[in-house]
Amino acid sequence: MTKTLRNPKGQMLIEIVVAVGIIALVLVGVSDLMTRSSRVVTFQKQKDEAVAVAQRCLNYYRTERDRNPAEFYTKAENGSLVTCPSESYTGTITPSTDVLIDSVHITATVGWADGPNNFSVSLSQSLAKEIK
Repeated sequence: MTKTLRNPKGQMLIEIVVAVGIIALVLVGVSDLMTRSSRVVTFQKQKDEAVAVAQRCLNYYRTERDRNPAEFYTKAENGSLVTCPSESYTGTITPSTDVLIDSVHITATVGWADGPNNFSVSLSQSLAKEIK
């Protein structure tokens, strides 16, 4: 007596539907991963640009100090140092004068908006008066 294996016609359709469902779940996961990765790369690029803008501002103030120290320290003490302009970033400069060691501590804060969120990066540097 031989047994014959029967292959119901609906079984193949169920296998295809299950396989398509598994592939769809995997593709949704991969697309979510790609979206998040893209956002992280964009944020890091903006942060790197903001750090570069802040560094340029600090270099500008160091150059101004070296070019004309008396004028630079007068402006710093009066709080009239100008903020370095940038196209897509906002910046603020916070000078504070330390009379005891004759230096100006400058903090350059550069901010940017990413959708509804605002982010900022701060760099600081102490510029001491030259000893003559």
